[in-house]
Amino acid sequence: MDGTEIWDKLHWFNFPDLEPRDVSYDEHLSKRLIPSINNNNNKPFYVYLYNGDITKLKEINHSKETVEYLNDIGVTFYLNEPLCQYHTMTQPSFQYFYTELTGKEDPKDLRARELDSILKYVIKHGLTNVKVKTCDYDVDKHFPYYNQWMTLLCEDTFVKNALIVNVHDDSFSSDFTKKFINLNWRWTPHRNLAAAYLAQESSYVSYCYKSDFAYLNEHSWLNIESWPEKYKDKIFSGSKYIDEHGPLVVDTKIRESVEPKSNLYPYGDMTVYESFDPMHGNPVEKYYRDVFCDIVTESRFAQPTANYSEKVHQPMFYKKPFVLLAPPHTLKYLKEQGYKTFSDYWDESYDSCEDHKERIFKIFDVIDYINAKSIDEIKEMYKNMKSILKHNFLQVQENIYSWY
Repeated sequence: MDGTEIWDKLHWFNFPDLEPRDVSYDEHLSKRLIPSINNNNNKPFYVYLYNGDITKLKEINHSKETVEYLNDIGVTFYLNEPLCQYHTMTQPSFQYFYTELTGKEDPKDLRARELDSILKYVIKHGLTNVKVKTCDYDVDKHFPYYNQWMTLLCEDTFVKNALIVNVHDDSFSSDFTKKFINLNWRWTPHRNLAAAYLAQESSYVSYCYKSDFAYLNEHSWLNIESWPEKYKDKIFSGSKYIDEHGPLVVDTKIRESVEPKSNLYPYGDMTVYESFDPMHGNPVEKYYRDVFCDIVTESRFAQPTANYSEKVHQPMFYKKPFVLLAPPHTLKYLKEQGYKTFSDYWDESYDSCEDHKERIFKIFDVIDYINAKSIDEIKEMYKNMKSILKHNFLQVQENIYSWY
């Protein structure tokens, strides 16, 4: 069976009137995800690994007896990907898996496509005992509209089942020559900004797009022309550098830069390391050993719910500190999962800033603070933070469900 078949499907287990689909016996589900949640204590549950509308729910018709059983024992949804969030007043026809929000929306006007699908299923069957577990932190606080029909909880099956990176050399690497690494793939505004800000600095940057400020400024929280000069000039200069020297590549080979297309993977004539498997080594390891800090650009930024992925695991495996471009309160979320961050070494107040533009300014200030130091000063800082790096290296492996 091709494992890719499972990712856009709805999977169900332990229902009296639904036989699991053949595809649901895939190894990722049967050996990793399902054991990691203890088979939901043998109670009925759904797993949705994809983004957007859960169309298969429309086809499910429970018997009266099953509805009574579900209302007694409960049914749980595990959503493996972050919610596709939208604002009812400004984005009623939202069609993509990720949209940019301003940070000023009233929570009562926020919706998510996955929760909309579940709500229709709940109302159709008259269900009264439904839990939804998603990787969005404080989901019940930010999506109060749904709370009368279902219990919203944060439990991240995605990071729980991430792969453990097999690091060839896990010693502390202080013999580095560059200050930053910044790896990007799918286009988003905050990744565009980070790549431009770092492109001319002492860094390894992966960015395969052209610069398009008209397209960038279509996103609601951006108005780069109005920014303070110290940020605006660096973004303009970095973008010009990207256009003249791109594509910027680290572990991929791409012939030419491509047009930015929000929510789409890059296209064109490119060769990716198809044999790459984090369990058996990583082509970026040599780059991590030559840098001080990872400027991690998570999948999401301009949304209210904190969320992180395997992207922030990577510097942990390579025993490197990180600055995190992610939704507000993601560092807080990480710390609740047992990780340590770097407030003893630089200002991490960016994490509590819910204004997306101000948050990225604060992140730029941290980059500038680190960048102003000499390599020798940074190496001394690195030696002093070894206890944090070792803690995160061990914690990330403890947090990932192990089946092998």
